[in-house]
Amino acid sequence: MARRRFLAAAVLGVASFLVLGVWSASPTSAEGRARLSVAVTSADVEAIVKRVGGAEVETFNLFKGCVLRKDLLVESGAMESLAGADAVVWSGLFHESSAIHASIEKLPPARREKLGRPQWIDVSRDAVRINVPTSSCEGYVEIQFMYGDPFFWLNPRNGRPVAHNVAEGLSRLRPEKREVFLANADAFAREVDADIARWEVEMRALSGLKVFATQCGWQNFAQLGGPTFITCRRDPGTLVPPDVLAAQINGQPVDLILVDPNTPPEYAETFGRKTKVKVVMAPSSLADLPGATSYSSLFDNVIKVLKSSAPPR
Repeated sequence: MARRRFLAAAVLGVASFLVLGVWSASPTSAEGRARLSVAVTSADVEAIVKRVGGAEVETFNLFKGCVLRKDLLVESGAMESLAGADAVVWSGLFHESSAIHASIEKLPPARREKLGRPQWIDVSRDAVRINVPTSSCEGYVEIQFMYGDPFFWLNPRNGRPVAHNVAEGLSRLRPEKREVFLANADAFAREVDADIARWEVEMRALSGLKVFATQCGWQNFAQLGGPTFITCRRDPGTLVPPDVLAAQINGQPVDLILVDPNTPPEYAETFGRKTKVKVVMAPSSLADLPGATSYSSLFDNVIKVLKSSAPPR
């Protein structure tokens, strides 16, 4: 019942947000008219929105860190921009919509009445999800993840449907730019296809490598071949205590431990002290990769880290 209540509340969150108030002004495009103000729930999808929308969009990110954490709320600095957003680009994960709704509910009533009515663009349509439990420890799937792993954009092959979903959504707001948005999405997809061909070659050298990852989602990237990524979580968004993870690592063949910049430092310290496996760091989001702006940068970086750190075999 609790899981059903969560799902119902999340759907209600989307519906409630869609029926609120009025618009506010956005920056101007190269043609001198207001750019579309687009809120995005992931920095990685935001990079695709910028590539597809070009000069027609101004984007901002709603969340920082793991979107699965239980205390997820819209960043305070993004609330003002959210009030005037033309669109919200999200992954279809109800935890995101529920967090947006919860953030709005915390505003004073007079402030809530002034919020806009954005177009919601779900980029998960036609994306391929890997059907594995979010928790490899417990072996069950929470109801909000019953359609598969929520981090589908970490499979670069999903870059194409994500880009076209963005193009279709933006076209509903600016129909006269439809051909431009679709052409940008096609160009982005061709670029990613070329990168995928290159990555598949590079990943062959990593075939058979077993990587224990503290962050969710890398199993999506493994669909290109190369390493096997192992994770262990009990509640989605909550890491198992470091001592327990160290025992998990020691109980199976692991070649590398991959931690994320958002992983608390005591985890890397415990792994270094209680296992004999090398610990390396690579972000699972562009938000934590300094200087990176393109979608492909995230995958270039993780391949570079793994290739430079993999033990000789």
